[in-house]
Amino acid sequence: MSKISLKHSGGNVVSLNSPSSAPTSADVAFKLPNADGTSGQAIVTDASGNLSFAGTGKILQVKQAVKTDTASSNSDSYADISGLSVSITPASSSNKILVSCNIHVSGHTDSFQAFKVLRDSTAIGLGTAGTGNQTNASFATMCVNQGSAEYGLRIGSFEFLDSPSSTNPLTYKIQWASTYQSYTSYINRPHDTVNDDYSIFASSSITVREVVPS
Repeated sequence: MSKISLKHSGGNVVSLNSPSSAPTSADVAFKLPNADGTSGQAIVTDASGNLSFAGTGKILQVKQAVKTDTASSNSDSYADISGLSVSITPASSSNKILVSCNIHVSGHTDSFQAFKVLRDSTAIGLGTAGTGNQTNASFATMCVNQGSAEYGLRIGSFEFLDSPSSTNPLTYKIQWASTYQSYTSYINRPHDTVNDDYSIFASSSITVREVVPS
């Protein structure tokens, strides 16, 4: 038998055909699962002919906030960045949230910028600082001591797969601090601006994606 044909009452046929070429070594047999899977699952094989239903992994939803205006800070205390906050409600407590951030910053030469990413009031992806005045951050940037440093932008980026274990609405946001000698740092604009094409203003963003594990 080269194929199995199923004919609809309307006359059209759906066929399950044999391979276009013979199996290379021996007959191939597939064992179907005993029961149906759940919505969104696919049939997978264990490479021994046993078929089963399993999740395939996918991005269920995406939320993003984009900041196009500018901000400044000369404080070493963390504060919210206006416009870089986004809310998402997971469909399942077993799903994860992939958080991605990109921020354009500038500052005085030898200035340092620290950023925290929070899920509600909980900071995620923090490094582990030592003792004393060292700073814990999710990510960070610095502006080096060069003649043109104050006219340029740096980019700080962050990516973290969070496991909130929740189906409640969640808010992800970014906080920042300028951590050296009260120097002023800026978001989306150079420290020094001039009326020329190299004075560049940019945008920053935070994106969250609900991930269904495979």
